[in-house]
Amino acid sequence: MSQSDTIERLGRPAASGPRQRPWLTLTAVCLGGAAVGLDGTAVTIAAPHIARSVGASLGDLQWIANSYLIALAIGLLPSGRLADRIGRRRTFAVGVIGFGLTSLAIALSTGVTALILFRALQGFAGALLQPASLALIRAVFPVDRLGVALGLWGGANALAIGLGPVVAGVIVQGFDWPAVFLLNVPIAVITTALIYLAVGESKGPSMGLAAPLWRLLRARAVSVAASVLVLSSFGVFGLLFMLTLYLQNVHGFQPITAGLWLLPPIGIVVISAPIGGVLTERFGSRWPVAGGLLLMAAGLFGLAQLTADSNFWDMVRPAVLVGFGTGLCAVSATQSIMGAAPDSMTGMASAIQQTASQIGGMLGIGLMGWMMSARVLDALPQRINEAHLPAQLGFEMRRGVDDVAQGMVPETSAPGGGPVAGAVRTVTDLVFTDGMGAAFLLAAGVILLGVLLAMLLRTSRPAAHQAAGPPDAPADVHGERGHQQGANDQGVEQHAEGDQERDLDHEQDRQHG
Repeated sequence: MSQSDTIERLGRPAASGPRQRPWLTLTAVCLGGAAVGLDGTAVTIAAPHIARSVGASLGDLQWIANSYLIALAIGLLPSGRLADRIGRRRTFAVGVIGFGLTSLAIALSTGVTALILFRALQGFAGALLQPASLALIRAVFPVDRLGVALGLWGGANALAIGLGPVVAGVIVQGFDWPAVFLLNVPIAVITTALIYLAVGESKGPSMGLAAPLWRLLRARAVSVAASVLVLSSFGVFGLLFMLTLYLQNVHGFQPITAGLWLLPPIGIVVISAPIGGVLTERFGSRWPVAGGLLLMAAGLFGLAQLTADSNFWDMVRPAVLVGFGTGLCAVSATQSIMGAAPDSMTGMASAIQQTASQIGGMLGIGLMGWMMSARVLDALPQRINEAHLPAQLGFEMRRGVDDVAQGMVPETSAPGGGPVAGAVRTVTDLVFTDGMGAAFLLAAGVILLGVLLAMLLRTSRPAAHQAAGPPDAPADVHGERGHQQGANDQGVEQHAEGDQERDLDHEQDRQHG
């Protein structure tokens, strides 16, 4: 066997007979990813209904959302290594089954504590599922079809995220919020069956976690782009959280209507993401990332001007700017991370990218919610005085400040339907939009910091690494390779891995130079 043949064999898992069905594998992986994507945006639509059902405050809603994101962020990096040790198909299947079971538990929950707990467990299940998805696709598709497969995978995820608010709106409006989570149960069953029909098991080399992670993060193209993704996700996740409360509680929209209002800014990402990829190939990452962040900041500044009387176009115009900028920035930053990683570390690089996004989302919901609450506490007394409300009503509104922070009218002694009740509604709307505007301005300022970071990214075309092969090579299909590998193959493997590490060192030097 020639050295080139051996390297080719080491770079991709061996076929596992008739069970290796690439397109069926892609279908299963897309279904699993779609469940995670749908769940992420669907929960924002269900949030007001969850709050009313279990008596959750704004802080409780933040924990229900963030417990999932925290667990997902913590679990992504270790899950990539786990998939190599116990098998990628097995890890994916455990993640899918866990996601379905925890979704069932969430649907049956009747208290805030249970919701937070099961959302965290759901996040850990999602962390098992996501890193293994890309590894499975790389394991079954040949070089000439891998780009198409990854494009379909990315498109399916973007479509799921975009349709999440609409699907959730239909479900919540027709069946109440638990049904949003119950939908994941049949998806999990179908996905698990498909993945075992479609592909055999594959494993990678046993590698540590800290060393490859540190080597990647030392590269400016990785560390700066990951930081940018944290900042951009800060704005996007917080934006969806705030706008959902605004549309349903201030405008009084039904969930499906709120979902339709959110569809344009989310859907535009499907258009801008490929544009970001083309621009990155032509100009490097610096300018697409910086331009995308500037668009996001401009859109958030526009959203900060929303009032209770704002119409569809008042919201959609700036929100589309945020969505378009997100597509440009996220894809370009992702290409920066993946372009700097040698083939043996692409799995770890993918986990870094996903972890950065989740950390940004967690921080966005948490800090924007904190800004909202702080501004509501500050603005409520002033708005009460401006409306000349009686002292008793003012006391009752201050006591119900958690409701006001969600855009809901607190319980008061004001007679329903009269001018006093109308004044209470007006004060609630004014205070909520004051708080939401402050939160959007915070997000705009954070994202502008990312523009400065983007100036550290390269302007040249990314280095061309091998586009095919699993994230970690060599692969061990069914655990049978080890006793068949000869000393000559081991030497070639070490030589190839040494070349890949030298590629990363060269990339680090080029980024700093």
